[in-house]
Amino acid sequence: MEEKSKIINIEKKKISDHKIYQGLSLTKQATSDLRNRILDLSLSPGEHLDEKMLLKKFPFGRTPIREALNRLIAEGLVKTKNTRGAYVASMNISDTLQLLDAYVISERVISTYADLSQESLLNDLKIFQNEYEKVCLKPNLLLITEINSKFHNRIAVSTNNQFLISHSAHLHNLSRRLSYFVYKFESHSQEKLLKHLKKINKDHRAIINQVELRNQKKLVKLCTEHAEMFRKRLQKVINRKGINKLDLTEIKLK
Repeated sequence: MEEKSKIINIEKKKISDHKIYQGLSLTKQATSDLRNRILDLSLSPGEHLDEKMLLKKFPFGRTPIREALNRLIAEGLVKTKNTRGAYVASMNISDTLQLLDAYVISERVISTYADLSQESLLNDLKIFQNEYEKVCLKPNLLLITEINSKFHNRIAVSTNNQFLISHSAHLHNLSRRLSYFVYKFESHSQEKLLKHLKKINKDHRAIINQVELRNQKKLVKLCTEHAEMFRKRLQKVINRKGINKLDLTEIKLK
């Protein structure tokens, strides 16, 4: 009887969760759900993504789960091993710092080749920034990283270079997890978190201003400094905890 009750509750949860995703395909739903659990570290770096576990944990069937894993492998958030199957990509310190170096270089190059004459670019950036400022009023860390990625990826789209666009999307997918990690660390001090969000908003508005003025030189300077700020924030977290070659998961978030 007790087992039957558990099954009924699971089915109710599946129906409830399904309503949240109405309008999306099951694969997109599963991909979004799994991605968010990886980004907010609910699924830890290095964790084995056993199919049976995922089927119990998420309200989707075997096919959407498998397709979602394939998409997340392409995004670099999931890795595979012949003997282990799929697992959450690790957050090794060395790889992380290399990722941030690539991120800074990417933002510099993208802002250099951005087409500031595109009328829709300015409008889109203003829309994303308005959304970002609203989310910052009651900080939702996952939404903050999502909208921030959309803001910067929109600049990449303006280059009309498919390789820069895909490269930017890939780096931002990987860096979102790092952003969440740093935000989570800083959220222990509400004052520090709000101060940083205020600085990001200030930077974004300055970037929008240079796009409007079509000042490419100043835009490149702003985007590069903005990316370097992110690298310095993560480095501070690492240095404060005395981490060298250990996995980032060793840094405990209280």
